[in-house]
Amino acid sequence: MLRRPRPLAAAVVAVLAAGTAVVGVRMADDRADAARTMLIGLQDDRLAQPETDPGPRLDTLRRLNAEVVRVDLRWDLVATRRPAQPRDPADPAYDWTHYDRVVDGARARKLRLMLAVWGTPAWAADPSVRAGSFPSFSTRPRRPADAGDFAAAVARRYAPRGVHMYEAWNEPNIPLFLRPQYRRQGGRWVPDSPRTYSRILKAMYAGFHGADRRAQVGGGVTAPAGDRDPQSCPVQPDCRVPPRTFVRLLGARGLRPPMDVYAHHPYPLRPPTDRNFAGASYVDLYNLSALTREVDRTYLRGKPLWLTEFGIGTRRVAQYPFFRTEAQQRSGLVDALRRVRANPRVRVFVWYLVQDHRDWASGLVDERGRDKPAAAVFRREARR
Repeated sequence: MLRRPRPLAAAVVAVLAAGTAVVGVRMADDRADAARTMLIGLQDDRLAQPETDPGPRLDTLRRLNAEVVRVDLRWDLVATRRPAQPRDPADPAYDWTHYDRVVDGARARKLRLMLAVWGTPAWAADPSVRAGSFPSFSTRPRRPADAGDFAAAVARRYAPRGVHMYEAWNEPNIPLFLRPQYRRQGGRWVPDSPRTYSRILKAMYAGFHGADRRAQVGGGVTAPAGDRDPQSCPVQPDCRVPPRTFVRLLGARGLRPPMDVYAHHPYPLRPPTDRNFAGASYVDLYNLSALTREVDRTYLRGKPLWLTEFGIGTRRVAQYPFFRTEAQQRSGLVDALRRVRANPRVRVFVWYLVQDHRDWASGLVDERGRDKPAAAVFRREARR
């Protein structure tokens, strides 16, 4: 019950109330601006590496005018042993040293951060999942609640430092990030990762929102490509689930995990085109409407989109063989920005990545530190 203010304190209470109202209006205005404006961002995967000095990397992101910076926050790197108080970021099992430097450095440079939280620690992994050739962080958690506890710890540590945008996991429809993808049922392979991910997302969503009232949580976070025929895939249960199948199965009775935004990674596997590939097993930027239609057939109808990884490589790499010339990369970025700005559902568009390295070549900057032609386009367009 609220107590009636004493007469001598009434003026103070009125001033405080007015101040609270102003803050409320400002927060409402911020939310309205976020709803109207598409943020254009960058990801620098080196920022997730503890040996990296984040300062020079963040200076480059600032120079390129990124409006939002997506950073992988690895659960398995922060929590190498089981915490006694998992929702308390001060638990001694957690080592936030590197991410504190990233978050504080970004804040000093007025860069908005999105934290993509994923990666199962060994102590949290499901021991029933067979060992495979994929990284150990890809094994599903034995207890999804552990992922939810970590999400709460992340938000408690970083929401006071201005972070309110989160993604729950990364590309859970492919085995590189979540295993297993399929299970045997009645002599057939059926997708299992939507069920696994639903449990993880429910726990993480509750963790983020329970610790941060301003949290925006992106779910799905799907990779663009799946395997067309899981019955003939030679590496089961580690084949990929097509993103539209993944979305449809998330809407099954008993699943339906909450999310504020649906996130997807629409990497192109072909040059820009307006041809409709509605029956394909992948969703890139050029048939994104197929994913939107699938989303709108489910409980997620009308959800906005975050496109949090998109890029065009300028040389062939093992993980992403599609590539174009540097001039074509530039024109591909111009085309991509035209498309996403014309789509009112898209609220965030992130180019992956800042700088080339041995394993990836879609950077705006090459390995030697030279700007590619696309860098000037991004710098001009990002804060337009």
